[in-house]
Amino acid sequence: MGSDTIVVCLGYPFLMEEHFIARTRAIDPRIEVIGLPVDEGSDWLTVPPDRPFEEPPPWATGCATARREALARAEVLIQLHTPDRLMEHMPRLRWLQGIGAGVEQFAAAGVSQDQVVVTNASGVSAGSISEFVIARLLQIWKRFPEAEHHQRQYEYIRTYGRSFTGSVIGIVGLGSIGEAVAQRARAMGCTVLGTRRSAGRPGTDLGSAHELFAPDRLHEMLARCDAVVVAAPATPETHHMIDRAAFNAMKPATVLVNVARGALVDEAAIPDAIASGQLAAAALDVFEVEPLPKESPLWDMPGVFISAHSSVSVDRYVDDIFDLFEDNLRRYARGEPLHNRVDMQALGFK
Repeated sequence: MGSDTIVVCLGYPFLMEEHFIARTRAIDPRIEVIGLPVDEGSDWLTVPPDRPFEEPPPWATGCATARREALARAEVLIQLHTPDRLMEHMPRLRWLQGIGAGVEQFAAAGVSQDQVVVTNASGVSAGSISEFVIARLLQIWKRFPEAEHHQRQYEYIRTYGRSFTGSVIGIVGLGSIGEAVAQRARAMGCTVLGTRRSAGRPGTDLGSAHELFAPDRLHEMLARCDAVVVAAPATPETHHMIDRAAFNAMKPATVLVNVARGALVDEAAIPDAIASGQLAAAALDVFEVEPLPKESPLWDMPGVFISAHSSVSVDRYVDDIFDLFEDNLRRYARGEPLHNRVDMQALGFK
């Protein structure tokens, strides 16, 4: 990288606060920090980040020139939303740090795998999302919504739930989030099954799972599970992997929890799976179209629990993200390997 200036663009608005800027500058004297502005008062945070946007995006039309200049100069970018035709806007880009675990938006934007190292934030949100998963399963199996309904009606009616201990939890995608779910489920006495692309290869680590299954054995795993947690990345190979055939492979009265991406589950198949009894409940935090359209039948369907892509806790998230980025930026400045490097080709992105 030589001794030239390293232009670092803080493309996530929450990181443009002075203390983050100061910490970035303090890493190496060669670093120049620039920001990627957004319009004051714009509602960028609720926009799904899973696809690229025209530059400038709708939430930054008033600062188009400043954004164009920042993107053109940056060698390093930390970002959630991404411009389309990324390399046209950022010819000097060499390292892209994603704010979340997903990188499908960067692939769709045409990030150059030959020129740019892509790293993600895998692991940063794993703890809080795993807590969300366990909470949803407890909510459903312990019948808390029914008890609350009876309370509001002044009805003293018993709502006995089922035991969590002894259940079989299947985790589709045993990455950092899946591993965190597995740890907590095992601590509560569950048997944990998981899918991982490396399953079956010599030396593959089971992690906290009792058994691992390759993706082509997904249905075999589903047939044994009381609950299925979807935590795999969105790639061409994982699109609609939980479809009608997958639901039919499940045990009756399975509970589904999706904290990955909406594209992994065929939402159109959920109503029939609920009606047939294959699914007892579905806790959905992500959807194929976000915000979930008001006309979606999922809103009013008994047994479906909806949250607005908010399984992660944000009270410490930005600080944790910056800690990861700061460590990686020190490594980048020294020419060392970066943490959380993403193999885009292995994930199926061309």
